Amino acid sequence: MDVLIVGGDSAVQEGVLQSMRAAGLNAEGCPDVRCAREAVLESRPVALVLHAGLGSAGEELRDLSPIPGGAVILFRDADQGDASAGQPFGRSVIAELTLPLERARLIALLNHIVARARVTGHDKRPPEPPLSP
Repeated sequence: MDVLIVGGDSAVQEGVLQSMRAAGLNAEGCPDVRCAREAVLESRPVALVLHAGLGSAGEELRDLSPIPGGAVILFRDADQGDASAGQPFGRSVIAELTLPLERARLIALLNHIVARARVTGHDKRPPEPPLSP
């Protein structure tokens, strides 16, 4: 999986997931940290997109991690304050965005992260075959 998005408003999450998939990203969504931990056990993502309100999850967030060379991006709702879940991730957090307002910026950033992981060899998955005409 390229991207795992965790938490936030379900309508915002679904809209962002659809945009990611339309951009060619293999994206999954989880409503909470417990679901995300199960998804990460199956396949570690290249990038984690976490709702900033998950800061109360504390230690549970440490079990979530992208592949080596991957990244963590925090997002908040447009009407949310400055709450941040960044502490457990430290330097892994490369951006904090407001969704859905900065959806295009998020997708551009994710495309860059996923491409970088493939070029540098951190993403060990075999490339998907091209679609035939």
